[in-house]
Amino acid sequence: MNNFFTHPMRPFFVGAAILAIVGALSFFISPDDLILHRKIFLEFMLPAAYGGFLTASMLEWTNYKGNLKPIATILAVLLLSGLVLLPFSPQTASFLVAAYWLALLLFCAWLFWLDRNTDNFTLLMLLAAFMVCQTAYAMTDSLKLLRAQVHLNMAAVMFVSIRVSILLGAEALKESTLKDPVFIPNVVYKNIAITFLLLHTVAELWLPAQTAAFTAFAVGFILLAKLRELHHHELLRKHYVRTYYFLQLFAAIGYLWIGINKLIDEPTADPLHMVTLGGILGSMMMIWLTAGLWHSGFTKLDYPKLCRLAVLCLFTAALSRACLMYVDELFFITIPAILIAIVFVLYLATFVPIFRNNAFTDDPE
Repeated sequence: MNNFFTHPMRPFFVGAAILAIVGALSFFISPDDLILHRKIFLEFMLPAAYGGFLTASMLEWTNYKGNLKPIATILAVLLLSGLVLLPFSPQTASFLVAAYWLALLLFCAWLFWLDRNTDNFTLLMLLAAFMVCQTAYAMTDSLKLLRAQVHLNMAAVMFVSIRVSILLGAEALKESTLKDPVFIPNVVYKNIAITFLLLHTVAELWLPAQTAAFTAFAVGFILLAKLRELHHHELLRKHYVRTYYFLQLFAAIGYLWIGINKLIDEPTADPLHMVTLGGILGSMMMIWLTAGLWHSGFTKLDYPKLCRLAVLCLFTAALSRACLMYVDELFFITIPAILIAIVFVLYLATFVPIFRNNAFTDDPE
């Protein structure tokens, strides 16, 4: 069991997975409380996931060799305190989550300053945006501010996933028959995508629906264009690259669909779930699987079979919730909720034993 606590990434990832299960099953606990479901995912599950990822990746990005226990303890106490207070004082819980984002921002800024690292301003900007948006939500209780965090999360996914994609591409090309192949993702597409996701967040909050429609179109087309870099058999023959491809495709379709819905009077579906389930949670799962294996001594990237099934369940949940919501409530709530719970149960069943039996290791490359 000591191996489980060799790095804060592990308990944060496991805690986030448990929160995802609770968030999914909250529909059955309190069927009329959709806000509780949103709060658990946007205010607790996703922040916990970022905490786990950043406490691992910041060591590599800044060459930090210090003790992570103090910051991990602060982050855990803030989130757990907010979670305990959520049923009794939602506003206090929201302020504690804002404090969590502030602590994570200061931690990252401090490590970048120690390393004289000037290459990651985007990360600090995104963490500051999360803190400001969460603080504003805590002060106003405006659901628009909570919903806006969906697009901030997608921007964060763009920032993180391009770094993971370098690893995925390099791993896929190890067995290539090509001579000295190299995968270099297009950073320009990533930067443009983040820019327009931030613009779309602003448009959702303060601009007319027609304006938000065109910023959504921009995001969708940029994400589609970004897929071009993966259009090669040597890459797509690997299951982890196909996972990366489809989660971006789901997000692209979701944003284009959002744009269409904003321009018509009677939308026939809720495509935001293509973004939240297929794009954001899909990316989160991909990052968890990759980082979990890579930092547990595995030198070959091969997602466990149960986790491949989990990814399929997640994509199925996204399609059910986005496309079939008006067919029957069963497809909008019951089936997606069960599938999402299964996704994270499968993750826990696979990775808790891996974390218990293998010490945390540095990036093998």
